Amino acid sequence: MRRKWLCLPTLKQLWMGLPFFILLLKGFLFPLPLLDFWWHLKMGKVILDTGSIPRVDQFSFTAAGKIFIVQNWLAEILFYLTYKAGGYTLLIFSNALFLICVLIPIFDLCRKASSRLWAGVFSACLVAVCIPCNMRPQVFSFIMFAIYYWVVLSYCSGKRDWILSLPLLMVLWVNLHGAFVLGLGLLALILCGESICSLLNDSHQDVIKGKQLAKLAVVFALCMIATLANPEKFGVYSYILTVMNDPSSRHFVMEWQPPVISSLQGIVQFYIPFFVTALVLMLSDRRPRLTEMVLFSGFSALGLTATRNAVWFLLVSAPILARYLPSVHWPSVLGQPRQGVQSKPTLPAQNTHREREPALLNFAIAGLALVIATVQSPWLQLRFHPGSLLDSKTPVGAMDYIERHSLAGNIFHPQAYGDYLIWRLWPKQRSFFDGRVHLFGESLVQVYQQIYNDTHGEELLEHYGIRYLLLSKVEKEPESKRIIDNARQSRSWKLLYEDGISILFEKTSPLISSNKLADWAKSDAAKRRLNWCEFGLGKHASSLQ
Repeated sequence: MRRKWLCLPTLKQLWMGLPFFILLLKGFLFPLPLLDFWWHLKMGKVILDTGSIPRVDQFSFTAAGKIFIVQNWLAEILFYLTYKAGGYTLLIFSNALFLICVLIPIFDLCRKASSRLWAGVFSACLVAVCIPCNMRPQVFSFIMFAIYYWVVLSYCSGKRDWILSLPLLMVLWVNLHGAFVLGLGLLALILCGESICSLLNDSHQDVIKGKQLAKLAVVFALCMIATLANPEKFGVYSYILTVMNDPSSRHFVMEWQPPVISSLQGIVQFYIPFFVTALVLMLSDRRPRLTEMVLFSGFSALGLTATRNAVWFLLVSAPILARYLPSVHWPSVLGQPRQGVQSKPTLPAQNTHREREPALLNFAIAGLALVIATVQSPWLQLRFHPGSLLDSKTPVGAMDYIERHSLAGNIFHPQAYGDYLIWRLWPKQRSFFDGRVHLFGESLVQVYQQIYNDTHGEELLEHYGIRYLLLSKVEKEPESKRIIDNARQSRSWKLLYEDGISILFEKTSPLISSNKLADWAKSDAAKRRLNWCEFGLGKHASSLQ
């Protein structure tokens, strides 16, 4: 009796699992980021401990009491509950699962858009390779955007009608992350494209008309209303506009700047997906639909405005790429003449032993992938490499020293250290400058950069009552080395702690008196140093990785 190998994976299943394996492995390899994560984790703790959402800044001493809208409050609570349940390991593992949740609806759209398995797998693999994997509240917007895209395209193609679920999802999305406006943008672009196609009497089978189009318009209106289900009501839109148009973020934060084709981040996250998709659309034998071109144009323009916006183009373009990739005749593109399609010869029947060999090989490949994923899991990483779950630049040792010795007094530190300082030391210590760049404004950004670049920055440190200098030894900028060398040679600073990552100094001379500080603030020297706008922003710009 011939034995059936039903439990063994097929070659098709292995190919379909490839993008998920890539994304899972990639999610495991990315540590917890130094910027734009830790203050969110602390905020989740504060909200749960106090039972309320803060209305003003509590985490810094340079913007203390300033109005601060906590728009990501639900994501921050989820982060902290995850941390309480399983620590850093569960945070990284859950982030990998979140990324898988992003890929599932996108991969389903790619598979259904193409008649060829390889095209869908290739498009999904491109998403897995290019999507950013750092753990931040933005990952919830990735999930919501992918679900929105899947629901709307499924509705337009007539496969399923779950369109009424979108307003309910928007209630969650508006409290998770500010990119909820992109869900509205996605609906608006599809509605616009489908309306034009309907007016032009497009005969394509996926074009929706009449009642279907009206229903989509009603759902769009309901989603607009659902965005008001947040603590700020209409004020959430003012907050989004403030963050998007903040000049200090635009100049200081790399990911708010347009993607640069000379940088690896810009190439991977935007230019590779853009040029691959654009090339396929130009060479395809099939004419793209109007709605697809509207989506391609709209989200490529959005991706060109800022590196952080490239991911939305990546998600939108994947099903479009999968649809038109098989219709490109690559031999003719390379200059070879087209030939008639030849039927494939029928393969001879194989015996049972021959049939088992590929199945066993597939099983071995799947087992190897499982072993690799297990070895790279955060639990084994923590066991064999205790510091691997955190960014290698995280000043764990310095924070341990400050906490152990209960140091009190204002600390000047790199912006990259601010978020982790909030997580480890608040409320005993507060940050000078952290990842919430829009909160501090352009004036403090200029002062921060001037302290690094001006050889007479001591007055600025005195102005903010700085008692400790916590500086990074792994930054490549010469300004960081200069300020460390000056502190080493100065009699005004005493070395307290040093390791391979950071160095901590304490002020030895008494801080400037209030009268002397007031006199200095009125002086011409202070005005020249604090009014730094005319000189532009320095090059000590930090990136939210």
